[in-house]
Amino acid sequence: MRVAIVSTYRPRPCGIAVFSADLRAALLEGDSSSTVEIVSIVRDEPHAHPPEVVATIRQDVASDYAAAASELRRRSVDVVLVEHEYGIFGGDVGSYILKLTHELSMPMVVTLHTVLANPSPDRAEVLRTLCERAALVMVFTETARRMVIEQGLAESEQVRVIPHGAPDELTQAAWSDRVGDDLSFRPLRSSSVSTWGSTAEYPPPVENMTTSSSSLQLGLPSLAGRSVLSTFGLISDSKGLEMVIDALPSITAAHPQVLYLIAGQTHPDVIHKEGESYRLGLQRLVHDLDLCDHVSFIDRFLTIDELAMLLARTDLYVTPYRSKDQIVSGALTFAVAAGCPVVSTPYFYAEDLLSSGAGVLVPFGDSSKLAAAVLDLLGSPAKLSAARAEARRVGADLTWASVGKATLEVLAEAAHRVQVPATLGRSR
Repeated sequence: MRVAIVSTYRPRPCGIAVFSADLRAALLEGDSSSTVEIVSIVRDEPHAHPPEVVATIRQDVASDYAAAASELRRRSVDVVLVEHEYGIFGGDVGSYILKLTHELSMPMVVTLHTVLANPSPDRAEVLRTLCERAALVMVFTETARRMVIEQGLAESEQVRVIPHGAPDELTQAAWSDRVGDDLSFRPLRSSSVSTWGSTAEYPPPVENMTTSSSSLQLGLPSLAGRSVLSTFGLISDSKGLEMVIDALPSITAAHPQVLYLIAGQTHPDVIHKEGESYRLGLQRLVHDLDLCDHVSFIDRFLTIDELAMLLARTDLYVTPYRSKDQIVSGALTFAVAAGCPVVSTPYFYAEDLLSSGAGVLVPFGDSSKLAAAVLDLLGSPAKLSAARAEARRVGADLTWASVGKATLEVLAEAAHRVQVPATLGRSR
C-alpha cells in the first residue's frame, strides 16, 4: 500500500510535524511492504527535507495545494492521510486544504487533532466539507467521536477512534526500577524519531544527543530526597503553569522536599509574537513567592531518552491547561505511557485518559484545589501507587507499535472503499 501523509513535518518546529514523523515510522514498522511518503506543509523559509518528503506546500500559496494533489496522482498513491490542525493550512480558517482534497482521485482519511466544542460557522463548514470528502475520519478519543457526530461533521459509520501514540521507550521506563536521584538509569534504545520540548503541544525535532548520567543536570539542584512534580512541553500561557506555582507554597509547607521541573522551550509562535514574556513572568512569580529552591526550568528540547529519564524520576505529572477544548495532548499521553500519576485540569483529553484512575482532575484556575490534590497523593503512598499502576495499565495500549497497526487497518479499509464524490455527498 502506498500512503501519503499531508502534514507539517520535520524540520518545521511544530508538534504535528513530530506526530507525523512518529506515525510514519510506526506505519513502516507495522508493514514493511508499505510506502509512506510525506507532503510537507512549510512556511516560506527554505529547508532541507528528508527523502520521504515528495512534495511541499507553502502554507499560504493556494496553487501549491492543487499542485501537490497532482503529484500524488502521478505517484499512484493508494490513500492519502491528512493531519488536520487549525493554523497549519492557509486561507480563511484553513480553507486551502480543500483545494488539495478537491483534486484528489484516491481515497482520503482525515485525522482531527482539534475538535472545538463551539466552532465558528466558517470553521465548522470547512471541517464539515473536509470530512465529507474523506472516506474515513480518525479521532483520538470517544469524546472527540461523539462531538464530531453531534456537530454533524461526519456520520457515525465514518469515524474511527485511534489513540495518540507514545514511544516504546516510555513504556519501558514505566516498568523499569525507579531511577537514581541524578536522573541516571540504564540508557534506552533511541529508535524513536521524537524529540520533545513539548507536543503538543508537540516539540520541534533537533539532533539526537548522547545520553549520559548527567544529561539532565544542566544547573538543576540535587534531586536526592526530592519529590518531583513535572510538566514538559512548548511553553505558552495556554499551559497555565502559574496555577502550579501559585499552589506550591501550600504544598512545600507540608512537603519541603518538593521540586517542580518545567521542561521545554517557549513555543516558537509565542516567541515571534511576544518574546519570552510568559516565561519571564513565571520566573518572576517564582522569585516573588520565594520558591527558587522549589522550581527549576529546563529551557531546551529533550531527546526521547532524556524525556524517559525525566518522567521516570517524576512522582506526579501536572497539566494545568486552561482550555476545556483540548481534545488531545501528546505530553499527557507520554506521561501516562511512562507510568506517571497525574494531577490535571479537566480538559476533554484529560477527562478521557484519566477517567479510570491514572490521575486526579481539579477545576480550571483553582490553585488551592490543585494543591489539595497534590497533597492528598503525596500524603498517601497507597493512592499514589494505585494511580501509578493504572497509568501503567492505560499506557500499555498507547505504544506507537499498537497505534501504527490500528492506523494501517483504517488506511487499508479506506483504500478499498468506493469514495462518493463530494458533489454527490449527503445533503444537510
